[in-house]
Amino acid sequence: MVSNASPLIYLSMVGNLRLLNNLFNEILIPEEVFREVCGMRDTPDSIVISSAVDDGWIHTKDVVSRDIDSLAKSSGIDIGEAAAILLAKETEALLLIDDKMGRTTAEILGVRCLGTVGVLLRALSISIIDLSEYVEILDRMIDSGFRLDSKVYRLAVRIAKDLDEK
Repeated sequence: MVSNASPLIYLSMVGNLRLLNNLFNEILIPEEVFREVCGMRDTPDSIVISSAVDDGWIHTKDVVSRDIDSLAKSSGIDIGEAAAILLAKETEALLLIDDKMGRTTAEILGVRCLGTVGVLLRALSISIIDLSEYVEILDRMIDSGFRLDSKVYRLAVRIAKDLDEK
């Protein structure tokens, strides 16, 4: 699995970055995402992410393609998103990304995507978290600035309740 910056940041902000380690065998981030998240910030979330890299359960990896800048410019996404998309394409990995334009760009390039809400649903579906934890994490992420349309929020909670009943 390859991750873009925002899922790492928001899961870290609410103390749940470890969910990724529980759900995925390998977590890769391009150097551009690492620099975006940890390079010029000294925030609690950047420290958690940097520690995960130091501990070896998140790995940084260089993107082979030299098309990062052109992909970013042509699709209106940032450098980190472009690098994450290209790394996921190169490694044929699932891409963890929330940004709508980034997801659209990835899907056009044939990259499979999952969002942070999808990570929480996966964790719920295999009982890593329960329904109340799911809703609490989602609410704390929103309180921390995670953007989620109210319709999508209601749908995410409904899907979680359906999963919880099974």
